[in-house]
Amino acid sequence: MATLEGRSRLRSILNKAALVLPTAALSIILLYLVLWNLYYSFTNWSLFHSIPEFVGLLSYAQAMSTVFFRSSFVHSLELSGGLILVGNLMGMLLAGLLYFVRSSKLRTVYLSIFIAPLAISMAVNGVIWLWLYNLQIGIDWLLVRLSLPALPWLSSTSTAFPSMFIVAVWAYSGLAVLFYLASFMGVDKSLIEAAKMDGVGTFKTFFRVLLPNSYQGVIVATALLFLFSFKIFSLPFVLSGGPTNVSLQTTVVYMYYLYTTEFFAQSTAIATLVTAIAAAVVIPFALLGLRRWVRRE
Repeated sequence: MATLEGRSRLRSILNKAALVLPTAALSIILLYLVLWNLYYSFTNWSLFHSIPEFVGLLSYAQAMSTVFFRSSFVHSLELSGGLILVGNLMGMLLAGLLYFVRSSKLRTVYLSIFIAPLAISMAVNGVIWLWLYNLQIGIDWLLVRLSLPALPWLSSTSTAFPSMFIVAVWAYSGLAVLFYLASFMGVDKSLIEAAKMDGVGTFKTFFRVLLPNSYQGVIVATALLFLFSFKIFSLPFVLSGGPTNVSLQTTVVYMYYLYTTEFFAQSTAIATLVTAIAAAVVIPFALLGLRRWVRRE
């Protein structure tokens, strides 16, 4: 009997170690890279200074004083704010529609369609939309056939960023749908049944029962939408054809531009800034979600 208990304990310890050790190892590697990046952001490492020297915040000041930084940072904030707003609204509405689909198989099919863009590389999504935005064979071809005015899409500075925003919403709204639907499915069924017995319609059930009991979905969807949109790189890079298109340049693309021009310290400074902002936004959301989960348990 004691032998069986000893084996059971050993198996439990090994199972926990198998989960903890890889996580700890990856966390140590990640922390090392963050600290390495932070260290070099305080130096003047570049093509002109092959031997880094400590210069304090000079690299931050130089990187953040350019027109490229200001425009790219504004683009990142606009993209993040817009995606959080539109992505959450679409996530709520589409997840609400899926929740009231009676067939679970049909619900799964629809959900798969909504999250399909997430299964594709964002660079591939960018290439697909490059074809759709093509003036001769894309959406404009159909608009002309319908006697509607063609749009310049990526060809104009006034429409390039909205065109990229449309792609970002198409690509990431499925993420919000997934978490909102999971949150709706976790709502106590007795509340739904009570609402039905009281004669409450589908519309009112959605707004009075499902949404008020789905704050966890709001927290997770908002945090992830911000994280994905603020650190976005592949999509603006592919749509713009490189890192120098000011109309589509985001903060991470600007960071890459500094790296390719061999201003390494300035590039690490921007990387540190992006990491700090992402952590400052995501960590409070994570703690809030954890607190609500602990209280619920």
